[in-house]
Amino acid sequence: MDDAWLARLYEQYGYLVHRRCLQLVRRPEDAEDALQETFLRVRRYGPPREEGSLLAWLYTVAARCCFDLIERRGREPVAEQAQLATLETHGQGSPDDADQRALLGVALRQLDGKTRTIGVLHFLDGYTQEEVAEQTGYSRRTVGKKLKLFEERIRQLWQGHRTEELP
Repeated sequence: MDDAWLARLYEQYGYLVHRRCLQLVRRPEDAEDALQETFLRVRRYGPPREEGSLLAWLYTVAARCCFDLIERRGREPVAEQAQLATLETHGQGSPDDADQRALLGVALRQLDGKTRTIGVLHFLDGYTQEEVAEQTGYSRRTVGKKLKLFEERIRQLWQGHRTEELP
């Protein structure tokens, strides 16, 4: 691994990877940790073996770093007070948003790494199933099965949450 190549990669994509980490972990200091870990892993393991989008590959590495960080810290992604105040002043969000984020965090921790990566690429990043298959190297059929598993787990958690709210 050439340090100059790594420096160029960081210059070109560091901001975008940091933004992705912040979306996943919700705390600036955790996003910084995940960003650093992402580029440490890139340095340790080298460039991707397959041709394709470097940014998509970096997003995959970053997502894994974020999920590892969440698991190590044993907590769900939370918003900072400043972020909450911003939402209040702009009138965005609803009381259900926090519940949905918490349930998503629980579901992500319960799923295997492959399913988490596929779910995040599809539902959060907006990639089509074909694009997810191309980015991850999994078959289109595997991507479809993993997305069904992802959706079913979220649905189970959300239905369980709604049932608890009923009088």
